[in-house]
Amino acid sequence: MNILNKTLKILQSFFLGIFMISFAIAFVILFRPYYYLNISILNLEQETGYSYEVIKDAFDDVMDFLVLNEEFGTGELKYSEDGKSHFEDCKKLFTFDFVCLYISSLFLIVIFVLKKTKIIQLEYKKFSPGIYAIIWVGAAFLVLGIWGIIDFDSLFTAFHKVCFPGKDNWIFSPTKDQIINILPTQLWMNYCILIVFILLIFIASFIIIEVYRKNELKKAKEVEHV
Repeated sequence: MNILNKTLKILQSFFLGIFMISFAIAFVILFRPYYYLNISILNLEQETGYSYEVIKDAFDDVMDFLVLNEEFGTGELKYSEDGKSHFEDCKKLFTFDFVCLYISSLFLIVIFVLKKTKIIQLEYKKFSPGIYAIIWVGAAFLVLGIWGIIDFDSLFTAFHKVCFPGKDNWIFSPTKDQIINILPTQLWMNYCILIVFILLIFIASFIIIEVYRKNELKKAKEVEHV
């Protein structure tokens, strides 16, 4: 039973971390108003010479392809077959993130139900799985964050080499694949900032829950000794 409990707690920490990361990424993917806001923040109309409507329509077409499985397009902007091929690769990554979110959510829901119905008993003597989750997730993103602050371009390049091994179709030509003109490096930095912000909300929430849990355990022990 102890081995089962330890295994379940390790899995809880792992899937909580996966849930945090995949949720943050999925939120950024699905929350299109954040991109629309960046059109103004990054002065994309002035920088590209495209109107707001052209930029928005091009972005929406790409996202409809990536998320809603609609036919690929970039609005009024030109694209090449290599560019289209890259977005097909991106679509696989998006799907992978959504699958991770679904699987981690399902696992956590099942564990919650099993605990509530007392089918399984899980005791957290030191820390809850949420604390262990934020430790490994926080450590990973701290390393990536420091790397990004020092040299975001090298982090960006390394990400593409890892996620798209052996391919260079992610290196767009501004004339052949005009979509790249409305997806500047600063935009990806802003997306990363939003992801980190969401993760910080998770971290703060888990810490507050842990403090509350510790206080309740302390009160319970004081009652026992009365």
